[in-house]
Amino acid sequence: MNRLTLRHRLLLLTLLPSTLIAIALVTYFTFSGIKTLEGELRLKGMATVRYLAPISEYGIIAGQVEGLHGLAQATVQESGVKAAIVVNQKGRTIAVSGRVSLAADELRQILSEPKQVAETDQWIAFGAPVKRSMSDTDQLFETNAGKPAIPEVIGHVFVEFDKTELANKQRQLLQRGLVIVLLGLLVLAAMAIAMADNLAKPVMRLVQAVKDMSSGRLDTRVPASSSGELGVLENGFNEMAAKIEEVHHSMQTRIEEATAQLAFQARHDALTGLLNRREFEHRLEKALASVQAGGDEFAILFLDLDRFKQVNDTCGYLAGDELLRQMSLLFQGRLREEDTLARLGGDEFSIMLANCTGARALQVADDICGLAAAYRFIWQDKVFAIGASVGITTVNRKVRNINEILAAGDAACHRAKESGRNRVCEQEVTFNQERRHEASNWASRIANALSEDRLLVEAVPLRALQHAASGHVVELTARLNEPGQPPVALAALIDAAERYDLAPAIDRRLIDTAIAAQARAKRQHRNLYCLVPLSRSSISSRETIDYIARSLSSQNMAGNKLCFMFSEDILTHLTSQAMEFSRQVHTLGCQIGLDDFGGGLSSFSHLRSITPSHVKLSRSLTRDLGGNRASTALLRAVQEITADQHIRSIAEDIDDLDTLEQLKDLGIDYAQGKAIAPNEPFEVWFEGAVMRSG
Repeated sequence: MNRLTLRHRLLLLTLLPSTLIAIALVTYFTFSGIKTLEGELRLKGMATVRYLAPISEYGIIAGQVEGLHGLAQATVQESGVKAAIVVNQKGRTIAVSGRVSLAADELRQILSEPKQVAETDQWIAFGAPVKRSMSDTDQLFETNAGKPAIPEVIGHVFVEFDKTELANKQRQLLQRGLVIVLLGLLVLAAMAIAMADNLAKPVMRLVQAVKDMSSGRLDTRVPASSSGELGVLENGFNEMAAKIEEVHHSMQTRIEEATAQLAFQARHDALTGLLNRREFEHRLEKALASVQAGGDEFAILFLDLDRFKQVNDTCGYLAGDELLRQMSLLFQGRLREEDTLARLGGDEFSIMLANCTGARALQVADDICGLAAAYRFIWQDKVFAIGASVGITTVNRKVRNINEILAAGDAACHRAKESGRNRVCEQEVTFNQERRHEASNWASRIANALSEDRLLVEAVPLRALQHAASGHVVELTARLNEPGQPPVALAALIDAAERYDLAPAIDRRLIDTAIAAQARAKRQHRNLYCLVPLSRSSISSRETIDYIARSLSSQNMAGNKLCFMFSEDILTHLTSQAMEFSRQVHTLGCQIGLDDFGGGLSSFSHLRSITPSHVKLSRSLTRDLGGNRASTALLRAVQEITADQHIRSIAEDIDDLDTLEQLKDLGIDYAQGKAIAPNEPFEVWFEGAVMRSG
């Protein structure tokens, strides 16, 4: 029904009730006519035998067979009569005409009054008794004077009627009814189509106009040619479309202006209007690529204002902001159009001198340094001498990446400041070829291990110490296996991978393994809780959350049995990113765990900021558990605090049973290590521990 157009709905609404009513009426009158024809045939039959019976009396009494034959033949001549029979008192046929269909038994039946005696699809028969008439003399000699005389039945007459003519009339009546219905429907359909078109066409024009508007054609209008309510709708749509088009053009202009402003703000420093660090590094990369392709070499100046903190501390941040604006204008006035000045942050600036190296670049640096030294900043009643420490480095084809440039420039600027401030120091871009080869080697080793599946994911099982576990709890780790090389543990592997942006790829391998294993366990109706460690890069990247969400959705899994672990050190140095990551993980239904917990003074403040479900205790708390009362007391305090906040505690690297018993007595929730189970390939552990468990 929802797929029908308005025109079809109008036609259906108009034609369907009318059609049903017309069919009902024609059916009623047709079948009424058919019944009437049948009734007329029966009335004619009864009338015929009532007429034939009295006039057959004399012939039966007198035995005038020929006269009776004449009556029978005359009766057969009547329309629709197929046979006429006269029988005597004994049931013997004495006169007959036509094709008789009645059986002999039916002709011998005794009738007391005229009635229908038989009927089939092809014919119908009626019969009547022939009674002797009572004269006046007969009544005089009647012995029972008080009772009325009963006429004597002296014979019977039967008349058969052919129903073919009746069927023809009924068929004709039905055909006329159908013709009337069809003609009525044709007329009604023509009227309905005309009415539907008159109503639907303006509405369909409005519908098409709305579709055009929604597709972006805001100049769409409809002809205002209708009257009544449709005319009001058409005029209203045109007025609305005109307003929308006007508002759209206004909004588009504002959006373009806002987009241009946002694009400018994304590339420029909001305070000084100079390029920001991100845009400067982007342009530096393009300039370096040009040099490596054979372009001209250039120089980079790194500037750090001297005594800037004194202005901030004495006069406040408003004065510091104004100083930064004035210094940016001062530096900009000394540069060429092709040079690039940027504010890297705080009181740090950088200048890229295009096609300028050697003595020329050094001269520009000295001029910048002299301008800063000679400048006096005045704020209210105070005057400040500023100055700038300048580091200079030249970019040539030997430089491989901008990090080398930034490191060299920063080192030169730092050396200038340590040398007494307000001076220029040069430093060439240097890099350790062996270290670069090692870096490239590490990057290729990790990438090859991931692509060739040589990164072995391992299981570190956990044992519940305080309660019977309802399933298996396991932490995932990994190690790098290479032919002829010793295995590389996950901690060392992540340290190398972090330097070359490969740590997220290792983390995703662990995430995929954990979610796939939980999906398999779910199909086997097993409980599997996985702890997945994550690197610093994954915690600070929004893509990690998106990847976890997609992975859970692809396996149709909830995240309530998945706990992501990261170290307390990451939380300390990336507090805002870690808190945001924790919030989004909780939104997915997953849990958060802290690794190496309890080793620092800020540990307990972290419990409220990220609300972890598990904490893995620092080895410094469990290493001397057996012989150090202070360690035992500290561990007990940590356990009481975490238990009070319903946080599960995990002790790692537990290799002996005595320590395990002490941890159990202290209330530690889980333990892992050689005393529990050795590390083994995750698939091997999964098949043995989960798939075959009861």
